[in-house]
Amino acid sequence: RVSEKDDVIPSRFRQLTGIFRFIFTSFTAIGVLLAAHQILGLQVVSGVVLLDNSYLYLLLAFYLSNIFLIFPCTPRSPRDRVPGYDVILFIACLSIGAYFAFTGLRSLEEGWEFLSPAGPVALAFILWALIMEAARRTGGPAIAIIFGLFSLYPIFADASFMPALFSGLPQDIVATARYHIMSEESVLGIPTRVFGTLIIGFILFGVALQTTGGGRFFINLAFALLGGVRGGPAKVAIFASGLFGSLSGSVVTNVLTTGAMTIPAMKRTGYPSRYAGGIEACASTGGVLMPPVMGATAFVMASFLEVPYIAVATAAIVPSFLYFFALFVQIDSYAARNNVKGLPHEELPSVRKTIGEGWYYVFGFLLLIYLLIYLKREAH
Repeated sequence: RVSEKDDVIPSRFRQLTGIFRFIFTSFTAIGVLLAAHQILGLQVVSGVVLLDNSYLYLLLAFYLSNIFLIFPCTPRSPRDRVPGYDVILFIACLSIGAYFAFTGLRSLEEGWEFLSPAGPVALAFILWALIMEAARRTGGPAIAIIFGLFSLYPIFADASFMPALFSGLPQDIVATARYHIMSEESVLGIPTRVFGTLIIGFILFGVALQTTGGGRFFINLAFALLGGVRGGPAKVAIFASGLFGSLSGSVVTNVLTTGAMTIPAMKRTGYPSRYAGGIEACASTGGVLMPPVMGATAFVMASFLEVPYIAVATAAIVPSFLYFFALFVQIDSYAARNNVKGLPHEELPSVRKTIGEGWYYVFGFLLLIYLLIYLKREAH
C-alpha cells in the first residue's frame, strides 16, 4: 500500500530562505540592472563600457549560477536547504563566468577561440559541464542528452556513421571546448545575444506596463466590452490576454496579470475551475503569437533567418487572429451549451470611463511599432 507521503509530488523548485534567498534575488536584480544599462545605452551616464562578450558572460554568471540554487539535483534532493555540492557548483559557475567576463578584451585580442592558455581551456571544460547539468535540471535528461550530443558533434563530424549531409571538418575536444565557450557562437550565439540584447528589454517593458496600470486598463476595457455577453468572463480573458500579450510577449506575465481577475469571474458565472484555468492558459499562450511583441522564439527566428523582426511579426497576424477566433468560437459554443451567462451590467466598468482613464496606453503600441519598424531595434 502506498502511503500518503509517497503520493506527494515534490516541488520542482527549492524554497530558498535566508542568505541564499537574498543572493538569488540580488543576482536577479543585478542582472536586470546590467541589462538595462547595456540595452538603454547608459554607458554615457555611468562611464562604464562593457564589451558584448563580457556583458553576456556576466549574464551567464548571474543567471546560470542561480539555477543551482533554485533547481534541486534530483527529486530526492532537499527542498528546504541548499546542499553543499550545489553551493560548490554555484560558486564555480559564478567564478568562471566572472573570469571570462573580466578577460573578455584579452580573449578577443589574443584569439582564445583558436589558441588559448591551458587555464581558460580547463575552465571552458568545467563551464561546458555546468551548462549540461543546468540543462538537465531545468529541461530534464532528454534535453541534456540532446544538448550533449549536439555539443560533441564537431568531434565526430567526419565519422563513418555520419550521413554525408551532416559530415564536415572535425575538431578535437579541446578546440571544441574553446569554440563553445570562448567564441561568439555556441554559448554566446544568437539565442543568448537575443536574450541579452532584446528580450530582457521587452520583459522590462511588460513589467513597467503592468506596474503603471496598463494591465488593469486592458482588463477593464475587456470587461467593459465583453463582460456582459454570453460567457463574458471567458471572452474577457481572450480579449485581455490578446491585448496585453501583444505588448509584453510573456505568457507568465500575461497569466498573472489577466488571470487574477478573469479566472474568479469565470468560476462565478459557472465555468468549472479546470476549464477556467485552461481558457486563461490558452488565451495567455496565444498572446505571445500576437504582434507587435511576440514570444522569445520569434526574435530568435528572425535572427536565425536573417530577416527583419517585422517580417516575422507581419506573417503572424493572420495565424494569431485565427487562433483567437477559434478559441472565441469554442468558448461561445461552450457557454451556449451550458447556459453560461455574463456578469451583471452593474458590476461592469463603463466603456467611456475606462477609455478616458487609460487612452494614453495606446502610445505603448505606437512606440513599439516605431522602434521595431523604423528604428529596427533588434538583436544582430
